[in-house]
Amino acid sequence: MDHAGSAEVAAPGVARFEYTPAVADYDRALRRFSLRTRPGLTGSLLLPGAFAAAAIFVRAVVWHLDETVVVIAGVCGVIVLFVMRQALRRFRMRDQYETHAAHGVCRTTVAEDGLTTTGTDSKSDRIEWSSYPWWFETPELFVLTGSLGYFLVLPKRGAASSEDLDRARALFAQRLRRI
Repeated sequence: MDHAGSAEVAAPGVARFEYTPAVADYDRALRRFSLRTRPGLTGSLLLPGAFAAAAIFVRAVVWHLDETVVVIAGVCGVIVLFVMRQALRRFRMRDQYETHAAHGVCRTTVAEDGLTTTGTDSKSDRIEWSSYPWWFETPELFVLTGSLGYFLVLPKRGAASSEDLDRARALFAQRLRRI
């Protein structure tokens, strides 16, 4: 079948995706970011590490504290801070999912000048490459992210063809830093 005159055929360097956002995609993206990327791990461990350092400092300065009290307080503090950090990330992800899901079926175009997502509600979002400096890939997703923990989740199931996956991967590699 000849698609030469069809508007549906992607131009060179353009990838098209059509999908319905799923909360499981956002959960997978958050899990992968938090556990397997340097920015995710650094963000998860920075506050607890600082808290543990503060506990050691207090122990060193105030000698009359029992070591077990300092250790217990430090461990509890690290756990609380880690849980709070993950809860904040999860809240952001749910908020982003709800915003994206409100579009209904999303049509995302990945091109040289950025990404454009249009939903069945006819609302269109234009995203420049500078909005998300990093990207990573899972078997099911492309995920764009930045230092504040905001994500753009692009499910691979929405690609019209394997060529669209290759084009998107090439554009991400050219424009963003892989983490």
